[in-house]
Amino acid sequence: MNSLSQTEVRDVIENIRESVKYLKLSPSRLYKFNGIVKSLKLSTSKRLILDVPTRWNSTYAMLECALENKSVFSRYKERDYNYKWLPSDEDWKRATEVSKFLEVINDVTKVFSRRKYPTSNLFLHQIWKVRKMLNDMSTDNRDFVKRMTLKTKEKFDKYWGECNLVMAIGEVLDPRYKMKLILYSFPKIYPADDFQRHIDDVRESLQFLYKEYLSVDSQINSSMSSATYDSNPSQAKKQKTDDFDEWVITNSDIIPRNKSEIDMYLDEGVYKLGNEEYEDFDALNWWKANSLKF
Repeated sequence: MNSLSQTEVRDVIENIRESVKYLKLSPSRLYKFNGIVKSLKLSTSKRLILDVPTRWNSTYAMLECALENKSVFSRYKERDYNYKWLPSDEDWKRATEVSKFLEVINDVTKVFSRRKYPTSNLFLHQIWKVRKMLNDMSTDNRDFVKRMTLKTKEKFDKYWGECNLVMAIGEVLDPRYKMKLILYSFPKIYPADDFQRHIDDVRESLQFLYKEYLSVDSQINSSMSSATYDSNPSQAKKQKTDDFDEWVITNSDIIPRNKSEIDMYLDEGVYKLGNEEYEDFDALNWWKANSLKF
């Protein structure tokens, strides 16, 4: 995402950045600027922040503060004839577009940073928002918006193409979303003639992983059963039952079942939580608590 803070964004917000730099370099200028803020009785408590151009989060913080103090800059110009970087109306419109996109990335980053060990089920729910925003901005009829997002979208698409299936499986295994988020988000982030293929890929991959799990689990149970029989000769009188149990384990795939556990899991409704519980939800703990069911 740092590619957003390169040439395209620099050209869009140059006057805002230079204005903040000019004010921050002089305590007397900053004092005069803050005096105007007070006289206008603006509700904002944010102070001007100068960004680090290669760090998009600092650029977002700078724009957020500048936009809230938008009306102050023109008033300050009237009191300082040496001030030459007053943003035009077009500058403010463009800065607003940049800020909207950076806000999405900032919100996504906050979700991840709040977790000491973020798990894969958190990724898709957040990253698809970025993807959708890039898609929307890349088809905008304003040239500066297209230029600003083209390079970022190219890099993002490469990353998405390599990792989306892993993220999607993690999301499906989160009981708050299951396949519902896939069905909701994929039509929004893939072309109309392509999204169903990606949905099918997720379903097929999930079933493949489930079959692999059954195969491994069957082998473990079979080994445990054999070890128990060999080490307990006194159980010979129960050999018929043990032989049958072992046969059931090793041949379970030929016994038809109406529904697999993964189908039952997906068919159940999503796990509903309140806002506070939602933020602290741990999918791994949920699976441990429901290990007897699934």
